[in-house]
Amino acid sequence: MTSFLTKNMLSQWLVWHFIGVPKNILRIFKGFLLFNFNYFSVPFLLKTFFTPWRRYKESYGRGFDLKRYLEAFIFNSTSRILGAIVRTVIILVGLIFEVFIFITGIVAFLIWIFLPILLIISFYLSLRLLIIDYSSGAIILIFNLVIIFFVINGFSKERKRKTKQKYNLNYETGRVLSKAENFAKRRKIVVSEKILLHFLLKSKIKQVIFIFNRGYFNFKEIEKTLKREIKENKYEGDLSAKQIISEAGKIAREKGKEIINAGDILISFAQNSTYFQKILIENDLKKEDIKNLVFWFERLEKEISEAKKFWEYKNLLKRGFLGRDWASGFTITLDQYSFDLRKEISKNGFRLVVGHKKEIERVERVLEREVLNNVLLIGDSGSGRKSVIEGVAQKAFLGQSSSSVNYKRFLKINLSSLVSQVTSFEETEAILDECFKETVKAGNVILILEEFSNFLQESSGLGKIDISGILSRYLHLSTFQVIAITSFEGLHKVIERKPGILSLFEKVEISEISSEQTLQFLENYVGSFEEKYKKFITYPALREIVRLSSLYIQDAPFPEKAINVLDEVMVYVSHSTTSSLVLPEHVNHIISEKIEIPIGKIEFKEKEVLLNLESLIHKRIINQDEAVKETASALRRARAGVQTRTKPIGTFLFLGPTGVGKTETSKALTEIYFGKEEKMIRIDMSEFQSINDIPRLIGSAQQDGLLTTAVREDPFSLILLDEIEKAHPNILNLFLQVLDEGMLTDGLGRKVNFKQAIIIATSNAGAEVIRQDIRENKKLDIIKTELLDYLFRQAIFRPEFINRFDAVVVFKPLTKKSLLDISQLMLKKLSKNLLDKGIEFEITEDLKEKIVELGYSPIFGAREMKRAIQNNVENVLANAILSDKLKKGDKVKVEPQNFELIIS
Repeated sequence: MTSFLTKNMLSQWLVWHFIGVPKNILRIFKGFLLFNFNYFSVPFLLKTFFTPWRRYKESYGRGFDLKRYLEAFIFNSTSRILGAIVRTVIILVGLIFEVFIFITGIVAFLIWIFLPILLIISFYLSLRLLIIDYSSGAIILIFNLVIIFFVINGFSKERKRKTKQKYNLNYETGRVLSKAENFAKRRKIVVSEKILLHFLLKSKIKQVIFIFNRGYFNFKEIEKTLKREIKENKYEGDLSAKQIISEAGKIAREKGKEIINAGDILISFAQNSTYFQKILIENDLKKEDIKNLVFWFERLEKEISEAKKFWEYKNLLKRGFLGRDWASGFTITLDQYSFDLRKEISKNGFRLVVGHKKEIERVERVLEREVLNNVLLIGDSGSGRKSVIEGVAQKAFLGQSSSSVNYKRFLKINLSSLVSQVTSFEETEAILDECFKETVKAGNVILILEEFSNFLQESSGLGKIDISGILSRYLHLSTFQVIAITSFEGLHKVIERKPGILSLFEKVEISEISSEQTLQFLENYVGSFEEKYKKFITYPALREIVRLSSLYIQDAPFPEKAINVLDEVMVYVSHSTTSSLVLPEHVNHIISEKIEIPIGKIEFKEKEVLLNLESLIHKRIINQDEAVKETASALRRARAGVQTRTKPIGTFLFLGPTGVGKTETSKALTEIYFGKEEKMIRIDMSEFQSINDIPRLIGSAQQDGLLTTAVREDPFSLILLDEIEKAHPNILNLFLQVLDEGMLTDGLGRKVNFKQAIIIATSNAGAEVIRQDIRENKKLDIIKTELLDYLFRQAIFRPEFINRFDAVVVFKPLTKKSLLDISQLMLKKLSKNLLDKGIEFEITEDLKEKIVELGYSPIFGAREMKRAIQNNVENVLANAILSDKLKKGDKVKVEPQNFELIIS
């Protein structure tokens, strides 16, 4: 057996030493050879060998003049000769380095191949030398031992990496399974999922530690529970270790791997083990979170591993290249007022661009064209417009884009800096004109114009100017390429007014990245934030940032809003807490402060509000028991999440006569649920009776939308659509998408999210049907059926519109008793105000009856009762206070016949 293992190890070493390592040596030196060729631009310089130096040449103009012709000929010949000389020198230097690298590679290859023989010879010589010159011999011997140590260490690592354990496990997980099997063998049991998980946690594998630490698992408690259960012989589980590993194998193959690692096993646990799923639930995690954590770790490991390999071709390319710009023109003025993205790439390396793959490819295709090769990137600030340019620039830097884009300079013009440095428009225009001329002459420049609408502003201001006249002279030239950036607002308000300019651009719309991509985006920034603030960021905190930003922040897109929240959370945790961890509750605190509402789980206070909603509303609303109950029930269903929901929090249609409490119920609900009445967005739909009124509602290039702007600024609010039956039918059609999907596109093409709003539409259409049915003592469900039939027959509402609401709520006409109670509420408010002034106001039954008599009508309901109180009670009290007839400490009541005060 020992002989077999020895032979097996020897064969593995022979393969590693004479095939594996030589392959790597050849690959590394091949990369150096390719990089050297690229760095000195040998093929490119040969191709442009007789091109004038930096395109520096003279034109002798129109008409023939022998003297001018000779001067231009001599100058251009000199320029070409100078270019050829410089190129020759660089080509020769490049070829010398190429030969040197080639020879070095061959030498390194041969030294490695013959290393065993060389070591034997060296050992023999060192032993002989020890007798003659001890110190020299000892040095050579130690040197030989060091080389042997590195060889053995390298072979050992490679053997571990390539050793396939049982079930194709990698070395680390193979050891875990081996220990689990030995444990089970001693107890004569099958290796269950609990045993495998126990030994996986004990293994301290780096990937396992990362996942459990970042996931903010209660690691010690899980280990303690597993240890106790195993000690108590509770080994059983739904699955065996073999089943878990078998599923892990499928997961590994889906990722294009043959070898199973610890992350694959944990994903398998999360997807298949009910025992592990309970652990996830206890730690407020889902199986998708384990997959995200595994992918996060694998990305980090890959980045770290690649960064260490400085000899890899991609890493060598960061050093740039020589000579490629020599065939292009000088850009002296342009360089003063621009920034070269290549410098940033050389300095900071290649940043991972998350998402926008299709947009990057589309930009590349446009830039590759001969005509109409200018790009207009349209998107909200923070949606990733600059990342798209960065992605294209990185590919061009590496030579991985199309041949017409590769190795070009991406120069970002700083318009604000330019405008601030010069004193007049004429001077600014002259400098830009010179920059654009240099761009055309250079032939290898792609200009980046940020906030493009600022370049086309008719009224000049800070950082704004109108250069459409200059641009129009250059944009049609194939050698003048521009990537312009603008927002939807800039497009509609400014650029579309310049159709001549717009027609020379290909529009590419940049949408915000998805929640999943945003999570990955945040993960890429965790290291820098942790280094800056010295705090450990947990995965649940990142997940909460993405979730809550998506729900509650509408005035910025992903990923900007997420990274801004993370930054704010880090500042809060650093300065306002003693915690060393960034946790979900810290995120909840920051988001709650930003939007002024309690969020996260349904907190105790909100639970109490929802469970007691009827009684809370009835403190302000008299009668209407059925209406209040139906509203409260629908809201509880929506908030508790018993249904999968993409709609707003709750959507209601309140039907009933004027003055019966529809609007007052909406106000009460706003105050109870959102904390204050100011959270109501109230829109009088009678103002939108024409299709031409749509821009006023959803916005346009000329104006903000009354509805969409308000919701973007305060998405967590109650939207009251008063008298909705009076709106134009096409305007009602806009609300079909809002009520069904919780989304609406505004007049500038932006998505507005209504999912965190309560929407209440009110209408008094069919009020006479309600009154008639009430007089006939019909039940409420019959009243609702007959009322809806009437609304459909009269074409006031369409069935598909009504069906979008969570509930259609019918408000009944008020009875006399209800009116007396309403007058009590109104007078009680007055009494409270007087009590703040030290005056006690007595409310009498006679006064309430008189107010009902003066203020109520079957047509207008209780609406006029407030006016009756103002005219007959409040005015009298105000006069008495101002004339000092009524003073602090007095007790007063109103005599209802002539509304005289009785003061005591």
